[in-house]
Amino acid sequence: MSLAPAASGPGSVLDARDLARHGIGRLAHRGPDGHGVAGDATSAVAMCRLRVRSRPADGVPFTTGHDGVHLAYNGEVYAVGSGAREGAPRVTVPRGGLDEAQAVAEHDTAALDGMYALVRRAPDGSVEISRDPLGIKPLYLRRGPQGVAVASEIPALLDVFGPARVRPAAVAQFVLLGRVVDGGTCYEDIEPVPPGARLLLKEGRCERLPGSGPWQADVAAAPGDTAPQAVRDAVARAVDRVLVSDRPLGLALSGGLDSTVLALELAGRGIEDLATVSVVPRGNGDGVRDVAELGLPGGAWRGWRHTWTEFGPADLFAGISDAVAVLGEPTALTSVPMYAALARLARESGIVVLLLGEGADEVFGGYRSYLGLDGLASAEQFYLAPDRLALVGDLLEPQAREAAREALRAALPASDGRSAAETTRDFEYEHSLEPLLRRADHLLMARGIEGRTPFLHGGLPALGRSFPMSELVRGGQTKVPLRQAYASRLPRWIDEVKKPFRAPVDEWLAGPRREDVLRELEERRDLFAAAGLRAAGVDRLVGDVRAGRPGATGLVFPLLSLGSWLERAGSAAANLPTPPRGA
Repeated sequence: MSLAPAASGPGSVLDARDLARHGIGRLAHRGPDGHGVAGDATSAVAMCRLRVRSRPADGVPFTTGHDGVHLAYNGEVYAVGSGAREGAPRVTVPRGGLDEAQAVAEHDTAALDGMYALVRRAPDGSVEISRDPLGIKPLYLRRGPQGVAVASEIPALLDVFGPARVRPAAVAQFVLLGRVVDGGTCYEDIEPVPPGARLLLKEGRCERLPGSGPWQADVAAAPGDTAPQAVRDAVARAVDRVLVSDRPLGLALSGGLDSTVLALELAGRGIEDLATVSVVPRGNGDGVRDVAELGLPGGAWRGWRHTWTEFGPADLFAGISDAVAVLGEPTALTSVPMYAALARLARESGIVVLLLGEGADEVFGGYRSYLGLDGLASAEQFYLAPDRLALVGDLLEPQAREAAREALRAALPASDGRSAAETTRDFEYEHSLEPLLRRADHLLMARGIEGRTPFLHGGLPALGRSFPMSELVRGGQTKVPLRQAYASRLPRWIDEVKKPFRAPVDEWLAGPRREDVLRELEERRDLFAAAGLRAAGVDRLVGDVRAGRPGATGLVFPLLSLGSWLERAGSAAANLPTPPRGA
């Protein structure tokens, strides 16, 4: 974790060191292995440490000798050098800690393969911040009259410059689209640092440095060979890179292709001492009760210590409040409480570094919803199908609904004559992948666990992007190149359908629990109205769910999450806007 408030100057009534101490206290769960603050009254950096590879005696923030530079760093760099992205053999691997932080500070993102968020404070008090191109490690920025602050999680920024106010435009985007797409958050003055960005904070101002680049920089590193063997080689290279650790490693098993491929790679290396964990949602066929279900060859996996936990309706609805507290925002992902259960299980199993299959669906086109992309005239239709618009119906005022639609249009990449499938893929990298990575990071770090994502390293993103979507998704199947690459070793995955890592809310709301949930929505009508929703629309949705209208239950979880978040965000009445007339 890193936090770097930059106060407006020596005359400021705020002391940046005090702000940094307060912020790092809100993030103590991210680093049980030490914490510290460096700087002065005008700018400071703070860091709490989860030690994975760095030297145990290193203090934090890291210092670079006698030049007065302090580094607060979150993440891992697996390779540095001209071949770090595409996997050329001549790369170096930093030792960890200070060495990694210096590598991020001194190299362009194109020379790094890793996940990182870095804050570098110079002797003159200026602060440079960097984030990896895919946004694997989170970083948020808050601007206020008193200065600028950055932190790894939103909750650490909520009271840095006074209470943060709810942003109705973002709430409307969340209700319509299930996410915020205009580059901000649900708070007025808090925003994510863009993936790949390098920013300079000085005297309370924020400037973008040249050379900043998002994930598109990876396209230039696309390999020429996309044969099945090349795919297997890239996966093997990525797995090798993420295995470096001084702390206990584990693997999350969903029973899907992605985690099964990782299990196959680990078993093929003869790794016998490995803890594996799985969440088994009741009723959707996902999860792993026994590693033998994966059909792995060889015998190394027989020594793995597997633990699983069942997840049901009570777990989902009881977990919403804690989930939004950790994320700092509402979520439409029913998998978030499931991830919290996974993190708890991993912690109980002694895991400190957990390998995840995240990113494979974006890299190789894995979502079942992509099968319908060929029939769409534009990417906008993928996110705003007529039935979705009809379901949202009266929840939003027409002006707010249209503004949210316009935010989507502005965020979608220009088609430039490309298909809807290709423009959708570009959008998914920024607006679908990052929320999933944030989910994994926040829920795991809440238990002091580092999540690692092999499918986003070792040149795999560039390799995936070298395939057109028509080759990734075809013949009624997704992730075709990855399936073909492992066809001989995992033959059942040639035709097996992807199982989504989400709760079957439709089924879980069919029983007696439904009325309790709907009553909760009704009781929050005034709270929703204060955030810009129409109370009549909430009543209409509740009626649609009771009447069994197709798709209506899909809005229940997002609204429960929104309600829980609003209760926290609006604990001070001034944080909520004035309800619109007619609500």
